Amino acid sequence: MIAVILLPLENNFPTVAGMSFGFFIFAAIAAYVILNRPGNLGTVLFHPLFIAAYAFIVVSALLEFSSPLSYYLDIFRFAQMIGGAVFLAVLCRDRSAFAAGLYGYIATGLWVSVVLYLTGYGTLQGSVAEDFDEASKLREQAFDKPMGANINALAGWCTQGAIVAFSLSLSDRLKHLHTPLLGVAIFCLVASLLPMSRGIAAMSLVSFAVIFYARGFRYGKALILACLLGTIVYMVVPNAVWSRMVYSTEVRDGRMEARASLYTTVLNRLPEYIVSGVGAGNFYNDWGVKKGFLRKGNVIGVHNSFLQIAINWGVLGLTMFLWIIWRVYRSLPLQCGRDELSLALLGILVSLGIYLLQIHNFYDKSFAIGLGMLVGARLWIWPRGIVSEVVRNKCEPGAGINTRSDCHSR
Repeated sequence: MIAVILLPLENNFPTVAGMSFGFFIFAAIAAYVILNRPGNLGTVLFHPLFIAAYAFIVVSALLEFSSPLSYYLDIFRFAQMIGGAVFLAVLCRDRSAFAAGLYGYIATGLWVSVVLYLTGYGTLQGSVAEDFDEASKLREQAFDKPMGANINALAGWCTQGAIVAFSLSLSDRLKHLHTPLLGVAIFCLVASLLPMSRGIAAMSLVSFAVIFYARGFRYGKALILACLLGTIVYMVVPNAVWSRMVYSTEVRDGRMEARASLYTTVLNRLPEYIVSGVGAGNFYNDWGVKKGFLRKGNVIGVHNSFLQIAINWGVLGLTMFLWIIWRVYRSLPLQCGRDELSLALLGILVSLGIYLLQIHNFYDKSFAIGLGMLVGARLWIWPRGIVSEVVRNKCEPGAGINTRSDCHSR
């Protein structure tokens, strides 16, 4: 829980020998696991999802070695991310430990939401934007990298807090917390829209749709709840936010919208990189400069992890990365809608999948938390791969047992 809560703050602390604050958080977890849970660590290391990740690391490193201007930093960061996921998976050995991680998402969503409200809500509420360009300028005025972090990343944490709070509010065992949790979900969801990120808005929409589908609401109940949430959010969010929720490839004043221009360049260059890639080092140097990825004097990533991997290491590297995504899908327990914890996990993973479509940093630490919780839950909470009704007998598999004495006596 502490790791989740503190992670958005990593940009507020100076690096030590090139290592970030987030690195030390995971290092502390790793030290605890190695000293206290070496047997569990051995089990986690050979989970099929992590085996797919190891294969991606090896293949991408070999492809990078064969390219000019080899650059291994992104691969090394991805390996660190997978290492963090491995150690986190060891901690999720029962329902109470897993729930602690989910409460961390709620706490993070709340405090980041407060920061966003205090930073930009007043400016947005008192301003008017007629089109995308005006809304973008207003966004820059309202948010000048609060806490030194990427504003879209902060909005993503708010979305995930809303997802977890909403999932827990649907629990039949937490009826006394339904209203507070629903209030938290709305509070975080509105905050996630304040930075005017189209990708985060899509993340929220898709994640909540999947939660509704997995829960299996009857049509009328789901429609009423969805309309209630949508109405409240629409009424509270400043009108200027909606002016930026458009996407166009139209050329205006001699230029195309930045994200559309970037994706257009990627597709136009597809035959040049799809077979074997150009290498990460080559992309960020000579190739990227010549092929139109230069912005303000620097080569920038393509804001899409799948496209970035395809450019770096071609169809083979992309295939290996898609294998990881497939293993994530296969690791999800069936019938997630039966249990609020599995429903929240499903929502988190869907949000991270949408996030991959928006950033080229496929090694982001937020992925370590999601993957670690998934593998831990699959190994110990739902080992048979099916979510059954929450078991009241604490000696049943996945019931969240912390000691073994009672089960032995039974």
